[in-house]
Amino acid sequence: FGDEISQYTWANKPSVAPNGQIICVTDVGENGSLWRGNGTNWIKMSVIPLLNLTTAVSLTGTTSETTMQTMNINGGVMGAKGKLRIYVMYNVTNNANTKTLRLKHSGSTLWQVAATAAVGVFAHVFVANMGNESSQVTSLINTTGFGGNTVTANTASAINTAADFALTLTGQLGNSGDNISILGVFVEVV
Repeated sequence: FGDEISQYTWANKPSVAPNGQIICVTDVGENGSLWRGNGTNWIKMSVIPLLNLTTAVSLTGTTSETTMQTMNINGGVMGAKGKLRIYVMYNVTNNANTKTLRLKHSGSTLWQVAATAAVGVFAHVFVANMGNESSQVTSLINTTGFGGNTVTANTASAINTAADFALTLTGQLGNSGDNISILGVFVEVV
């Protein structure tokens, strides 16, 4: 008791992680995050919320693929066995035209969902490092407003999560008169 927790940014945290030492990293997470040294590395002490978007972002008037949200992730935050959970809640025009939402990294699609006859859609995307900071598997569970679930095949990727990286959500309309409205995005590191 009485020991104060030192505060650092992710870039200026100590390179040495003394066993049992706890630090606060002020620029990772909505209100910072706590990390504990294991003698070699800094290990996150709990799930870290990275993004909590609650302002709607809409796409209409174009059939071009358009970036709707960018999620910047600090390099090394995930660790070799870390995971990102990404929750996306969105509405689409309820008709037979295709409305596509994609999660991308550097132009490569990690997953996509093409909605037609649906109103509300909830996507839960899971990006898992597979024991290596440059080897991931991405999976998606998608629920539509009509009670249907879609589970997509796992997609392998090779993002170097030891370095800073960004993921983007893009939207593309089959008909420029339709709409995709992202109502909320929540991203956390587990």
